[in-house]
Amino acid sequence: MAAFRLFLFFFFLLFYLQPSRSHESCHPGCDLLVPIHFPFQMMSNPPENRCGYDGFTVTCKNETRNILTFPFSGDFVVDSISYFSQRISITDPCNCIARRLLQGFNYSDTPFQPLDTRNFTFLNCTSDAPAFQSPGGVSPIPCLSSESHSFVALPTERVGASNTSSCTEVVTFMHPSLDDSIKDSILLTWKEPDCGRCESDGGFCQYKYDTSSE
Repeated sequence: MAAFRLFLFFFFLLFYLQPSRSHESCHPGCDLLVPIHFPFQMMSNPPENRCGYDGFTVTCKNETRNILTFPFSGDFVVDSISYFSQRISITDPCNCIARRLLQGFNYSDTPFQPLDTRNFTFLNCTSDAPAFQSPGGVSPIPCLSSESHSFVALPTERVGASNTSSCTEVVTFMHPSLDDSIKDSILLTWKEPDCGRCESDGGFCQYKYDTSSE
C-alpha cells in the first residue's frame, strides 16, 4: 500500500509540473514583421493560455499593426522587438513622436524604461528664425510646424549656444534617448522577465509549468 501511495504521489507531481505547452496556441500578432511571443501576448489570447507576462499585452489595430498601450500616454505602434537584447522600439500611430513627447511621455506602471535619458527643450520659433539660417542650424519638426511658426527641439545644454532669437521656450522634458535630435521612434528596454539568455541559446521563453508563475 505504501508503495502504491508513493507511486500516486509521484504520478500527480509529474502531471502537475509538466512543461508548459501554452505557447503552441498563442496568437503571433497581426504584423508578420514583428512577431509577438512571450513575454508579450495578444489581448485576444484567453488568460488560461498563459501566453505572456503581466504588462506586456499587445492589441491589434486594422489587422496590420501591433499596438502597445501605456496607461498614462496612450497607444503606440510596436515598430520592432529584440527578444535577445530585451529592447522594444515604438512609434506614434500618427507619425509624430515629437507631439507625444510634447504632451508628456509617461512609462509609469509599465515594465519598460528607457536605456538613457537627456533633457530636451521645445521652442516655438518664427519660420525665418536665425536658428534655421545658420550653417548647421536646427531643422523644424514638420508634424508640429506650419507656414507661420516652426517647432524645434534641442538638447537643453545647446539652447544657450544656439541662435534662438525669435524663438520662445515652450517646455523642457526628459527625452528617453541620448541622441542630439528627436527620432521617429522611442527605444525602451525591460528587465523582468529576463529571457535574453534563453533567447540567445535558441530557446523559447515561457512559464516553466502550466500551473506555476515561475
